[in-house]
Amino acid sequence: ILARDARPHGGSLLSLAEGLLAYRGRRVLIAGLVPTPTVGVLVRDQRAAGGVMLTASHNPLEWNALKLFNHEGLILTPAEFDQLKPIFENPPEIDAYPYLPGGSSETLGDPLRAHFDSALRQVDPEIIRKRKFRVVVDGCHSVGGIAVPAILKEVGAEVVELDCTPDGQFSRGLEPIPENIQALGQEVQKNNADIGMAVDPDADRLALVSDRGEPIGEELTLVMAADAVLGAGGHGLVANLSSTLILDKVAEKHGSPMHRSKVGESHVVDLIHEKQASIGGEGNGGVILPAVQGGRDSISGALLVLQLLAREGKSVTEMVATYPRSEMVKAKIPATDGLWESLESKAGDWWPDAEVNRLDGLKWIWPDKWIHLRPSNTEPIIRILAEAT
Repeated sequence: ILARDARPHGGSLLSLAEGLLAYRGRRVLIAGLVPTPTVGVLVRDQRAAGGVMLTASHNPLEWNALKLFNHEGLILTPAEFDQLKPIFENPPEIDAYPYLPGGSSETLGDPLRAHFDSALRQVDPEIIRKRKFRVVVDGCHSVGGIAVPAILKEVGAEVVELDCTPDGQFSRGLEPIPENIQALGQEVQKNNADIGMAVDPDADRLALVSDRGEPIGEELTLVMAADAVLGAGGHGLVANLSSTLILDKVAEKHGSPMHRSKVGESHVVDLIHEKQASIGGEGNGGVILPAVQGGRDSISGALLVLQLLAREGKSVTEMVATYPRSEMVKAKIPATDGLWESLESKAGDWWPDAEVNRLDGLKWIWPDKWIHLRPSNTEPIIRILAEAT
């Protein structure tokens, strides 16, 4: 399966990948402009050997990259990627890849259908339709501008589109964080909408704006989605160690176990499968609904949020008010030589009354707050996160 986000150079890269795979005797199925999670659904639905999503996610316009899926429709695990790493670092000569007969390519006629059908089976569309939601969608000039309005219209929502033309002409910061979606808030107020929804360029993350036009913070996307699933009989919630403690309160409310993983999508997915949890995700707006797809999924997230609001008969503002209020801060410091080792050696001395979790860096945990320090996997920094209610 081959797909891409709406970066202007993505089409050329997709054509290159299509030609190379067909040259090597592969049957190539082109999904085109679809969200990253749709690729995972299509791999499973088409019984494909794997999938490639051409996207640099929230990185700047000039960047592009490959998100690789295995035969189960899951993003490659670190162990699977390690098997490919030597090829990237030391590419063999082209003669090592001779022409193989039998290759072909075809464009899928309705690449979103399997994803939509799978997600719709996890909610009650009729309950959502009865609310007649008005939703403003910020599509970030990319694939979410196609998929999110389409799925919302299928559950009877009136959709107001903002930057939904998938031309890659990004007009805001690409992460769907509060400072980047102020225009969405203004459109929600202008159109007297019930909710605003914003995605990143490959539409695997979802952020929400309240009926008052206020961004509620990307942490609350998973909170509301989990509340929807666990409140409908789901069991088991997984999130990484840096996600909000409000998730623990939601799990407790529904009598569900709460599990914490290392930071990173693949770690969350692994623990979801290990614990057979009904839902999981990350506090960056990444909702993972394993019954649909084993990765962050804005389509499932959007439906679950509307399902919750319809079921509870509340507005976004009223729903947010039912959760504990918390404040989270995120910072980073340079990872100078010996600093991390020094922090580790003193971890038990700083706050004797806290539980210390060493699964992924150092996390000090109290009933109503936590502090998490961890070395970055991608930069020479130490990330510092803290939250308190």
